[in-house]
Amino acid sequence: MLARLALAWPLLLLRALFAFAMGIVAFATPVWSTLGLVFVIAAYALGDGALALMLAVTAHNQRGFGALVSEAFVRIGVGVFALALPGVTAMALIDVFAVWAFLSGAAAIAVAIELRSEMSGEWPLPLAGSVSILCSLAPLILRGDALDPRWVIGPYAMLFGLTLLALAVRLRQLALEIVAAA
Repeated sequence: MLARLALAWPLLLLRALFAFAMGIVAFATPVWSTLGLVFVIAAYALGDGALALMLAVTAHNQRGFGALVSEAFVRIGVGVFALALPGVTAMALIDVFAVWAFLSGAAAIAVAIELRSEMSGEWPLPLAGSVSILCSLAPLILRGDALDPRWVIGPYAMLFGLTLLALAVRLRQLALEIVAAA
């Protein structure tokens, strides 16, 4: 699976850049525009889910494929849910985010477990999963009406993007080694 993922590193780079941009947009969204933030999140979740699905397809018939597909479907599901029920999503935005981050983090950690036998220096993927799970707990810890979703979702997206960027750089290095060995 590692060789296939390494050759698909540009997809991971796109996911990283997309996540980081989502974090910036979350911070820039006006506080009064929760519904606007819902649509931004929906667009991000659908786009990132599509990229994650394309990445998963590169690893079909490999160990860990199911975890990659699960992560993609969680992201796509959040995007569809947010678009189908934007009012409900806006009212429960922090809770929707928490479930999304937790499930995505669990899937990333599952993929990291599958890859650990094939890859050294795989720290960015379990870190991305851990960041997701920790950020999913933030709304539970910081409960209250004053909790601004921008200050939970923005940092999450930026940290997640940075960890994916580190993984993309590592996979690019592996791809170059694979091409050189061929």
